[in-house]
Amino acid sequence: MKALLVDYDGTLAYVDEEVFTKSYFAQLKTFVQNRFSAVISAEKVLKCVEHITAFADGVKNNYERFLSCFGMDDSSVDARTIFNEFYSSESFDALRELVKANLEVFELLKRAKQNGLITVLATNPVFPKVAVVKRLEWINLKEKDFDLITHMENFHFCKPDPRYYLEICSTIKVRPEDCMMIGNDELLDRACEQVKIRYTTVQEIGKIQLRG
Repeated sequence: MKALLVDYDGTLAYVDEEVFTKSYFAQLKTFVQNRFSAVISAEKVLKCVEHITAFADGVKNNYERFLSCFGMDDSSVDARTIFNEFYSSESFDALRELVKANLEVFELLKRAKQNGLITVLATNPVFPKVAVVKRLEWINLKEKDFDLITHMENFHFCKPDPRYYLEICSTIKVRPEDCMMIGNDELLDRACEQVKIRYTTVQEIGKIQLRG
């Protein structure tokens, strides 16, 4: 093994995704209304996430395609500005209380680094970098703790598209056969097996033998 890929939600961090999603959209709607006097729709956000997942062209990155899909009814309001300001705000930070670190996975990452493995935060790239880095800070990690983090700006595919995993391998210059993915989602994370990346659930990490 040469590289360890780790998911965020439900793996690196304990998150009740239903509660998080509900709170996320409540904070987003209030922030946009107060800061920009505009209305933002959860349905539209989710529709555009579905769009970039289903119709990846491999040319434009996920954020470019998301913003193109999203747009704003009010042309005076720029969608990129809205999301970037929200992810840098106290409104987004308020969600940190819904996220708890999984210390067992932290220990695995530490051992991986000690064994000389490349470490990748293989979180579904449906958030821009500012949000992904902020979510790492919530569990006392930093961007520099990984050799690569996947986010909207630097990736062109989303889970469960197997091309997402191939893009990781291409970026870190490691064969899929030499990688392991740690996750918790049978659809999104286990899709890595389609390109011959070994998949292990978060419940099985105590059995992992790391070799450089």
